[in-house]
Amino acid sequence: MKSLAELRGLRFPDDYVVKMFFKEGLQRAPGRALELGCGNGNNLLLFAAFGWQVTGVDYDDAALNDARYNLDGLGNWIRCDLAAHLPPLPADGFDAILMPSVNYYIPRAAFINLLKYCGDALRGGGKFYLRARLPEDWRFGRGQPEGPNAYRLACSETGEQGLLNVFYSEAELHQLLVANLGELSGLQSLHVTADNPQSGIVVRNADLVIWGTRAP
Repeated sequence: MKSLAELRGLRFPDDYVVKMFFKEGLQRAPGRALELGCGNGNNLLLFAAFGWQVTGVDYDDAALNDARYNLDGLGNWIRCDLAAHLPPLPADGFDAILMPSVNYYIPRAAFINLLKYCGDALRGGGKFYLRARLPEDWRFGRGQPEGPNAYRLACSETGEQGLLNVFYSEAELHQLLVANLGELSGLQSLHVTADNPQSGIVVRNADLVIWGTRAP
């Protein structure tokens, strides 16, 4: 893997992916990890550094090329538009599945299909991680409505103008997880709010981070 100075794109994993990784002891039990919406592989770098086999899925060829470069050829990288298709389902499944950002950029129906996919792909005892945007987020309502709590953003401050953003309540997310993955043990449901200066204004990010362990 490349050194920190050599990395292309984001250099550090999501801070709550780091918390989940070490609090759940994943550094001591390497397995197979999948990230849906992997970007340049910044989250999977952590897993690979501790001996995990990693698979990343993203629609952006440039980001996937950066992931291949950053991990020096380690990993399996799949180009797939998760708003429209699902990646091939491996026969042996995964011990950890990450969805740190992709869910709010795809329609609600596509997100539910992804959760069903995760229900088929996650092994018993495996870890599931999700980070979603709550309606309290600054972006909520700033665009053309495209369904319940969904907007095609009209704001340029965050660099997301023209992108779909779908927001979920905590209750809805928990219901969807139970319906598609069953009850997760050791469930963590964490509200993460942060002020972020962007384009001359302060944007308040409001996320919900969920992780837990699938029943054996």
